Amino acid sequence: MRSFFSTLLLLNWGLLLVLLLLAAGVIFVEDLIRPEFRPLIFFLYVLIAIFGTFYTSITIARKVTDPLSLVERKTKEINAGDFGVELSYPEIRELANLTISINEMARRLKNQFLDLTVEKEKFNSLLQNLKEGVFAIDGNRKFLFLNRNIPSSIISENSQFKDIQNSVKNRELLQFIETKIKKGLEGRSEFQEGNHYYNVRIYPIKSNEIIYLYIGVILDITEDRQNQLIREQFFQNASHELKTPITSIKGYAETLEYRLNLPENSNEKKFLDAILRNTDRMVRIVEDMLTISRLENHKTILQSQSFPIADLIQSVADSVGVIFSKKNQNLVFDVAPSLLVHADMVLMEHVLVNLITNASAYSPEGSIVMVKAEETFDRYRIQVIDQGIGISTADSERIFERFFRVDMNRSRKEGGTGLGLSIVKHIARLHSGEVFVSPNPKGGSIFTFEFPKK
Repeated sequence: MRSFFSTLLLLNWGLLLVLLLLAAGVIFVEDLIRPEFRPLIFFLYVLIAIFGTFYTSITIARKVTDPLSLVERKTKEINAGDFGVELSYPEIRELANLTISINEMARRLKNQFLDLTVEKEKFNSLLQNLKEGVFAIDGNRKFLFLNRNIPSSIISENSQFKDIQNSVKNRELLQFIETKIKKGLEGRSEFQEGNHYYNVRIYPIKSNEIIYLYIGVILDITEDRQNQLIREQFFQNASHELKTPITSIKGYAETLEYRLNLPENSNEKKFLDAILRNTDRMVRIVEDMLTISRLENHKTILQSQSFPIADLIQSVADSVGVIFSKKNQNLVFDVAPSLLVHADMVLMEHVLVNLITNASAYSPEGSIVMVKAEETFDRYRIQVIDQGIGISTADSERIFERFFRVDMNRSRKEGGTGLGLSIVKHIARLHSGEVFVSPNPKGGSIFTFEFPKK
């Protein structure tokens, strides 16, 4: 196997040698040929030299172009995914090295392609057998992938490579997907199709701030929703059923206290006071349970109106003044008198009462509770800032659950129901807002109630 340079050199030297031998032959026979035939001999010599040069050039070119043509055809086959048979090695060393590299690349790509195919099949099998419905959408708003667990009543079957407008049957889902794709954001929503309830989440897949596709997950939450409805119905029925016997117990206890006229230091008086005190607490629990039931079942219709939030805060402060005076606490305001809030005033009073009394209950004696209210371009914000025991990160995620208490002993001592913050959360949802808690840098907690302007 020779290099291209040595092959070229050998062929050229071979041609030169042949021409020299022919020239020597012509000179030798020149004297033996009559003068009129000498031009013909010279012409034949030139013709043979031209033909030899042409033949040598063609031979050199074919030794290069033929292997290169094979390499070109092989690379096109590799590009098309056909790895085929390996190339044979040409005589020229440089082209042989190129052929070796092409063959090695083809083997490596073939192995990688097989590995990717296996991984793709595994991944596809995994997605197809997930409980959730999974789909992928490209930048042109066409489906790239859908697994079999997406109901055909939501997205049409065989919708791969079809536009989402023509494939998504549920209008709520279509509007949600289009909104998130337009904004380039991830999101989460719920929608209903027939008697089934679904939860959908969508995630943009991006690199260098460029979004390449969107991954969506659809989960059937019908069973969870039915269980939730059963729990809410039980919660509501239990509240109604408890209200009558508790009212009777309180009435009989008050009657006994009035008629017996017991001495203050007697055990009987202490027992009756305990009964009345716990009965009042049970009444508050039942009332809060009924309030939550009304909020959850959407029986509460918002009666929105514009009102000065400072006046409402002052009214609430007057109603809870006794609680603060018992603990020698101060309630201060940071609210502009001209600030008007457009919301349901009765429900906002519930929010303020629950947040302020909660702040008092978990703050020490002689502390300060501050209420702030402000507005931004598109939202209202109300904050209740205390100097209490504070809330850990783990507890802050559960503080708005029913009956959850950070300090059980303190809650019982203060007579809390454990439902106040849950009521606040439901009222926030009714106003399309949110409520959350954050740590106070000076110690304690900051409860923030936000909702949009409408």
